[in-house]
Amino acid sequence: MSRRTITPLAAALALAGLTPMAGSAQSAPNSRTVALSLADGPMARRPALKPVYHVRLTSTWPQDAAAGGCRNGGEETVEGTLTREAGGTYTGTFARRTELLFCGEHGGHQDAETAACELALTGQGDVSATGVVRDDAASPSGQEVRLVWTPAPAHQASVHGACAPAFKQAMKEMYLSTPHAAEFPLTPAGAGPRTERLENYAWKVELE
Repeated sequence: MSRRTITPLAAALALAGLTPMAGSAQSAPNSRTVALSLADGPMARRPALKPVYHVRLTSTWPQDAAAGGCRNGGEETVEGTLTREAGGTYTGTFARRTELLFCGEHGGHQDAETAACELALTGQGDVSATGVVRDDAASPSGQEVRLVWTPAPAHQASVHGACAPAFKQAMKEMYLSTPHAAEFPLTPAGAGPRTERLENYAWKVELE
């Protein structure tokens, strides 16, 4: 078994999909990330967006195989339909399915609560998704969306493995409460399907 030390904070970040946290959505916008509306102005000359997008996100997490079959990694999919609201924001309810594998150490001391161990978390349920449209000159439509999704109250998860019960419970609680985010280009109205592996996030996005 590989021996990877992980603090509670690192565990939270790993559980958040190995991607930038959604909290960064609250940072002040810079000159290239101007929130768009559908009102008159320079942006109105850009190609029209679709009123509805079908989105499928598939994780591209690193997969770390160790001796004895112990692995870090797993896979997650988030899929659903985004519908444009009157103010230009897109919303929807997505289905989320997850298999998260952990192999290593947690905590900062060698004792019964922090010994090397492995676990597997499986989860499925709905997430509430909100997409804010922003300017992006590199996008086919000249616009991108910052999508943030948050587990719904009825989301379910189970954790199995030899790790300490408190650690398994903490991982489950983080999985069921942590928001996530990704940014990706939007296609204009009339465009066909588009698939892209996101450079700054551990996701592949399929957009229709």
